Amino acid sequence: MKLIYTAAHGGFAGQPIPLGGGAAVCDQLVAEWTRTRPFDFELLTPSILGRRAPTARDIVRFNEREYARFCVEFSAAATREILRHDPADTVVLSNDISEGPDFERLAAAGFAVSVIYHVDVAAYISAIYLRDWIAPETLVRWHARLPRWASPRIVRLIFEKQRQTAVHARRLIVPSPEMKCVLGRCYGRAAEAKTEVVPWGVTPVVPDPQSGAALRREFGVPDDAAVLLTLSRISPEKGQDLLLEALKGWPGPTLWLFICGEPAYMQGARFAAKLERLARRLDNVRVAFPGYVTGERKRAFFSMADIYVFPSRHESYGLTLLEALSAGLPCICADHHGARAVMRPGFGEMVPPDPQSLRGAVERLAGDSSLRTRMGSAARAWAVTQKFSSAAERLAAMLTESAGTAPRPRRAVPAPDPDPRTTPSPTHRPGSRAEPPR
Repeated sequence: MKLIYTAAHGGFAGQPIPLGGGAAVCDQLVAEWTRTRPFDFELLTPSILGRRAPTARDIVRFNEREYARFCVEFSAAATREILRHDPADTVVLSNDISEGPDFERLAAAGFAVSVIYHVDVAAYISAIYLRDWIAPETLVRWHARLPRWASPRIVRLIFEKQRQTAVHARRLIVPSPEMKCVLGRCYGRAAEAKTEVVPWGVTPVVPDPQSGAALRREFGVPDDAAVLLTLSRISPEKGQDLLLEALKGWPGPTLWLFICGEPAYMQGARFAAKLERLARRLDNVRVAFPGYVTGERKRAFFSMADIYVFPSRHESYGLTLLEALSAGLPCICADHHGARAVMRPGFGEMVPPDPQSLRGAVERLAGDSSLRTRMGSAARAWAVTQKFSSAAERLAAMLTESAGTAPRPRRAVPAPDPDPRTTPSPTHRPGSRAEPPR
């Protein structure tokens, strides 16, 4: 068996660019499967676009029209590459939905395709843009009735690709039980029946008190000051504005808040400017924006912090939340199905996503160091048992099981004609794709 793994945000491991949780999962799966070798696999990344391949920095700066074009180009190139293989001994895993290959065409050709849902975009639009006034299943139903001209290209792409996965993919992989239920409501019992819940787990963060102390000295944080930390890309759904609103009129003693991350994707830059305005209005709260952090510096921030805050309005899972728990930090998080998949009683507080609720939680934890110690110890004891390696092993077993079980092609499906917009340049060689070492 050979696995072809398509990842529009893959191939950039180690680069300090806030590509998001899907890219992080891809990087960890590639690292784990390279180590354990459950099968041969090939990773298809934007490099298959040759000279038109965007950098990671390009991807996070695309506007809506540019991103839609990238989705179409990557999908076409990935589909052409997959169709060069024999579906009898090739399994496909897509790390993407909107950017993913042509799921209908691959199913017709006889490929067993599994799709990872890092985000259910219908649920995202419902939560972020419509404030849950319209349910995701209603959005899906309404969009299906719209004429094509009435729907912007990027929106049409999102809804049509999600429907394709529900109809044509062999398996849908989601990180939380509630996400599975939402897909069932949107696309019916057949989609829910083939949806597998695979919580990703974590590679534990080992605290380093020395690096944490060095970071306090770097920023001039007093030894007795309470430090709040939030770590994600800067984007409206991440809710950093809710936390800043919660800290208005803080009576003291002085809190330190580190908002780690960089603006990314369509609304990031505008939202970052809003956060800076909110931060300037606070009293008795020192706010720092250290930028995107990774590796040892990320571990230092976890080691320095007293409380991790996860104020997102919507999350499918909580990768950084799990990292914080594994580092022994008590956590405050907004209540959504991603947090519910991770948080447990005694690890901190899960509150409604509004400034008043967040403020109450900060007041309770910031003022009680012994409570923080107990919560942090309980969080770490549980989180270190949630191993990413176990999730990777389970997913590998599912993919191996699907090998050889794909139905015969319903019809002959010739390879698509070359698309001059996406065909790699003559200087692009197959070996230039990001592939794990054999």
